[in-house]
Amino acid sequence: MCDPDNQQELWKTYQSIAFHAPQAPDADAFAILTAFNPRSQPLSEKENQSRNDQLESAMVQQGIRYWPMNGGAPDGSWYEPGFAVALDKHEAMLLAQQWQQNAIYWVENDSLWLLPVLMDTFTPQSLNVRFSSLLTAPTR
Repeated sequence: MCDPDNQQELWKTYQSIAFHAPQAPDADAFAILTAFNPRSQPLSEKENQSRNDQLESAMVQQGIRYWPMNGGAPDGSWYEPGFAVALDKHEAMLLAQQWQQNAIYWVENDSLWLLPVLMDTFTPQSLNVRFSSLLTAPTR
């Protein structure tokens, strides 16, 4: 568990984001989540990739529509592979909780929100930006 100051810092970090995907999700509302670094505790690349592979397999088995999507710092200094997931908000938060994620991004009608999952002292926050303005094709 993080101390309150560290949680404030994490929450602020989560608010500065850019997304990379080969294609934009074909849904009016979706969540963006990952299985990387549970509770923001760094794992090895191998462990993180294994977790994301397991998440993807679970979504396939459950018939969940999803699109690969990376989220990270606008300057490209870090990113985490993840998925845009066509679920309702509650189901997306349950899925993120299962994979021990502090927060998820929620997109509805091109509006981007940051939603706390395990960081329950925070409230949902509009990032006051159009999701489409933060989405680019991957450079790799």
